[in-house]
Amino acid sequence: MAVKNALLYNGLVYRYINADDFGKPASSFTICTFWLIQALFRIGMKEEAKNIFENLLSYGNHLGLFSEDIDFTSKRLLGNFPQAYSHLALINTASLFSPEKFVPKFIKP
Repeated sequence: MAVKNALLYNGLVYRYINADDFGKPASSFTICTFWLIQALFRIGMKEEAKNIFENLLSYGNHLGLFSEDIDFTSKRLLGNFPQAYSHLALINTASLFSPEKFVPKFIKP
């Protein structure tokens, strides 16, 4: 998988790797790691997706909250905190691993 090969580092995913006005990025972009997990799951690499997911969950704070970024080395939460879209991605990713999929009653299977 090209994204994994290019952007996965130390268990987390870069948003981009090119230097910008601030230099080369030094932290991951949390939502991107969740997106990688979702992609791996959907192409059948479920065990690898689960391992990365469980690892990422361990970086949340004591309340299980996530920030916008995570430092690759220290795993310190950086940037906006708590970050809504990081948590939306967490929920969407967790639902993939749920043994039962929620289907609202008004939707007929």
